[in-house]
Amino acid sequence: MEKAFDITSVRRTLRDGIAKGYWTLEDLDQPSWGWRENAKSFRLHHPKYQQPEYVNPLRDPEPEPVVQVSDPRDFTPTEGTTPAQPVDLEVDW
Repeated sequence: MEKAFDITSVRRTLRDGIAKGYWTLEDLDQPSWGWRENAKSFRLHHPKYQQPEYVNPLRDPEPEPVVQVSDPRDFTPTEGTTPAQPVDLEVDW
């Protein structure tokens, strides 16, 4: 099943409307009347859930902060030390 709206086609339609003079990029920075009414209804019926924020689909989103899980220094031995010798797990009975 495909999504109802493809973000690429939505952006193409919005850019086409800007080119034809129907609206400006700044007009799209504010949510529409219908979006605001839907948000009010959502808050009324779902008070425990966080309301999604309105974003202009033509504006680039803020980049997510990059978190480095591990530091390469964690895995490389420091100078002057030797790595631990591997342990032989085979036992002769």
